This record gives sequence, structure tokens and C-alpha cells, in this order.
Amino acid sequence: MKKVIIISVLLVSVSLLVGQQGKYVRKSVSSLESVWFKPGSVAGLDFDSKTFDKFIDFYVEVDRFDYNVLPGNLIQDFRREANSIDEINPDAISDVLESTVISKIVDILNDPDVMQKRGTALKDESAFQSFAATKAKSLGLTTDELKTLMNSAYIYLPYIHSAKKETEDKYLSITIYGGILWWQLKVDGSGNASVEKVLEAKTSGLSSIDPNGKNPLTDKPLYTEFKFGNEKWSTTPEQYAQNDAMLAFCKNLGVKTKQIDDFKLTAQIVEASGMKYGFPLGFREGVHLDDGFHIVEYEEDAEGNESKVEKGFVRVSKTGDNNSDPNNYTYANQLLGSKVSEGTIVMEHPRLGMQARYNMGLTVGSSITPEHTSLNPAGIDANVLAEEATSQFGGNVIFSYNLAPIIGVTQTFVDMDIGFGIPAAKYDVPSGEVPSAAAFVLSPYMGLTKKFGGRMYASATLGVGVDMLSIAGTYIFPAALVVILEDIDYSIDIMAPGFKVGGEAGMMLSPDLSLTASANLKLGLAPMVGTLTWNETEYEIDDLSAYEELKMGGLTITIGASYELGELPFNLFGFLDPFKKH
Repeated sequence: MKKVIIISVLLVSVSLLVGQQGKYVRKSVSSLESVWFKPGSVAGLDFDSKTFDKFIDFYVEVDRFDYNVLPGNLIQDFRREANSIDEINPDAISDVLESTVISKIVDILNDPDVMQKRGTALKDESAFQSFAATKAKSLGLTTDELKTLMNSAYIYLPYIHSAKKETEDKYLSITIYGGILWWQLKVDGSGNASVEKVLEAKTSGLSSIDPNGKNPLTDKPLYTEFKFGNEKWSTTPEQYAQNDAMLAFCKNLGVKTKQIDDFKLTAQIVEASGMKYGFPLGFREGVHLDDGFHIVEYEEDAEGNESKVEKGFVRVSKTGDNNSDPNNYTYANQLLGSKVSEGTIVMEHPRLGMQARYNMGLTVGSSITPEHTSLNPAGIDANVLAEEATSQFGGNVIFSYNLAPIIGVTQTFVDMDIGFGIPAAKYDVPSGEVPSAAAFVLSPYMGLTKKFGGRMYASATLGVGVDMLSIAGTYIFPAALVVILEDIDYSIDIMAPGFKVGGEAGMMLSPDLSLTASANLKLGLAPMVGTLTWNETEYEIDDLSAYEELKMGGLTITIGASYELGELPFNLFGFLDPFKKH
């Protein structure tokens, strides 16, 4: 297994840091092609370093940066000392990197000749080459390596401190724990170099699959191939789960990197028409449709310290193609705050491009009768419910992926919707006794949502999925039989396909949080599948005639909240990310 050590160094020429306020300057990044983890810390995994590097390249080494490679000999001591760390944590890793790699860089930058020539040499290529021809050799570097170090501004280290593989029941789970560390190399007015840690962030990535899972339409194994954009490669189920966890992990690292103020895209507004603004950012920097930007102003306190103050929020409505024409601007609509004018600064608000929504409410128009909750499939003449349930208390959790950067239509989402309902009816038990079983409805759906409006918005949703009436409990044998028979756990699941249409109204309270109210009408078809699990053995229910009148849907009214995600421990729709082009 390849030892993988990722140490990437973001490089910014000091002379470029003093630029126009609000203008984003591309950062130069040097990499040692690496993610670091201690040998043995990912025990039980055949770590897929090639795929990990692919995801790091995509999510962390993004278009707004330019990349070079640092000298490999700078991390030899780091490898040796880091591999001997007893307790892997951010502080311990930081101490080792600072005492090895960073100290070497600082020593080179503080060399008197380098300090003297840094400014003039980098402005004049011929002067630099003349200087570097002798100085680089004396430092044990190539000319290009010396030039890279003389431009150094930032250093980062993604790391994995542990990985865990677990098998429970029929599921295989893989979890990766780690994070990212960032340092800034600073040069004072006298040319002296120093280092300062600017970010210490933790994250994780997890995946849980059924290794024997099959496609319900084709009956082919599910986890023999992993897809990422147009790429796909063969995997075992374990490799698939590992790739899935790594994708979530690296995607989170990408957002955390962009959240460093110096790396956030910024620009001055150059066009203002009402609440619509144009600014010089675009595809070249990795801006996409529906990306969010804060409107910021810089204020000084009594001590003269400058700080940014967020005054509003805009969302990109048209991305400028500035690869060939730098005057092809990006345009955004203001959603929060007061109207501003040209010259005002916008600053990126990095997010995953996903929303999480949670709703609670009431469903009316259902029909779940006592006969629908019968234990007859288990050979027992009893019902769980004592009366018909025509309504349900429940809600749903929705994860929505923004398709706008892919299809070019703003505020369009693909939804993964997990609904649940508790029938509002009495249980068939003597008064005062606790039911030994429960009935509930689970509704996993996929859907499409289109939103219209700004801060106040409305949306329309179409969805298709499955409604499942689940009856789960413990059968307690009569007293006369208890001495020879043990209580038996059981469940009955009746599944039916369904369709739903609906709409939502919402109001933004902040760039990330919105309050919502929704109404959805769900139409269910006749049940198609029924299963009985009795004492851990599963049986198919062949005769579903007793459930033909079962209605698990109806009209659902909910209130809830929607949140723009900056981190998610598991991968949802990540295979779509490489298709972003708008």
C-alpha cells in the first residue's frame, strides 16, 4: 500500500497581496502530493490513495488557485517524526510539521541573501535567474524550487487520524476521521519570515451499505462500480464504501478551505441596476449559478483595526464566462439587506450546494383500518389498531441537491425525501395497558423541486417513491403457553408505489436559514410487496387482497425550516459535482 502524505502549499507572492480592495488575486499553491496518515491508523482498509487524491484535486485544488510542487526533501523529517506520534491530534501534527517542513522553509526565507533579493528578483526574471544559479545550489535546491519557496504564503495539511470498518447485521460501514490544518507564512517590513496557524478544522466521512444489495429493476449487484462525473471504475463493495466516505470527507475539506477569508472570492460591484449587481468573477474562478455572496463593508475600530461587516446577501443569477473575456461579468440578485451601489464589495459564502429541510405536520385523507394492521400473516387473529386511522401525525426530512450549475436553471433541486407518519388511532389493547406493537408509515421518495422568487419564495415539487406500512412488535403468548414458548419479535411491511405533488412557501431569515410552510397531495397505488419477519426469518406475503383499500397518503400540511449545508458527513449526489458548468 502506498504511503500517502499530502502536504500542499498555497503560494501567494507578497507583492500581490497589496492590491485593490475587493479584488481577488489568484493564489499559487504548491503541493507535496499528499494526505498524511500514520501507518496502521487505517487498519483493516486497503486504502485507495489514488481515489483520495482524485477527490482532493477536485474539491481542494480548485480553479481559483495556481499550483506548483514543493521540494520533496523538505518533508523527509516530517514523515519520520509524524509516524512516531503516539496520539494523533491536530496539535501533535502541527508541532511536527512546524518543527520540520515549516522551519526549513522559514530558514530559507530568512537567509540574508534571499531576504535581500526576494523583491527585486521576483519582479525581474533575468535578475532572479542570475541570483538563483548560485544560491539555489548552495541551499540544496533547484532554481524552480527556490522560486517556489520565495513566493510562499500558505501551507496546508489534510490528514486522517483514524478510519473504522464495521459490520453490523447485513450492513458494512466505513468511517474516516480527520481534518485540515492551515498556516500562513508572513513577511514583515524588514523581510523577516514567520508562520501563523490560521485554521484547524475537523471533519469526517462515512458510508453504510448492504454489500449484497441489488438493483431492484435489473437484479444486478449495486456496488461493483463507482461513478464520479463521466468517470467510473470497478470496485468491490468495500472499495465502494471507502470511496463514498472519502468523497464526503474531501468535499467537506473543500468548503472549509474556501471559508478562510483570504481564499474567499471577492470583487467590487461594477454594475448596479436596482437590486441586481454585476462583478468581475466567473467560470475562471469557479463561480457557479446560485452561489451566494455577502455584501460587505470594512470598518475601523477605535484602535484602527479593520474588520468586515456583512450588510446583505446576493445569489448568482448568471455566471460570467471570463475565461476569454475578463469583462464578461457575473450577475447576482440581492436577497437580504439594503440596496448598494457600484464599488461595494461582495465576498463569497462557501457552501456544499445542498439544503436540508425538516418539516412537521398532519396528513388527512388516509385510510388505515384495523384489518390493515392484522397479524393474520403470522397466523394470529389479532389487530394492532382498534379503529380506522384517517389521519397521521408526522413529517419528513429532505436533502436537496442544487442542479442549477448543471442544467442552467436557477433554484432547481433533486430531492431525497424521507417521510414518516404515525396513524392517529387507538391501539387494540385493554385500557391501561401498553401496546406490545406499533404501526407507522415510512415514505422514501425522490423528487424535483423548482423555486420561484427571492427572499420570499414559492416552490413546486413532483415526487415518486414508496409508502410502507410497518407493524412491529413482540407477540406475547397466552399465560398457559409462556412456560414452553418465548415471546417472539415480528414485523409486517406492506409496500405500495406512490406519487405526490405539492408546493412550499418560504422566507429567508439569513443566508442559510429559511422558514417554510408546505402542502403536498400524495396518491398511492395498490400494494405490490408484502413481507413478514417472524423470529428473524423473513417470509413473502403472497396474498395482498386484504390491503387493496389501504391508503397511506392524503393531503399533508407542514411547517418547517430549510438550511444551506456547509458540511455533511455522508455523500449524497456527489457523482453529479463534476457536471457543473453554468
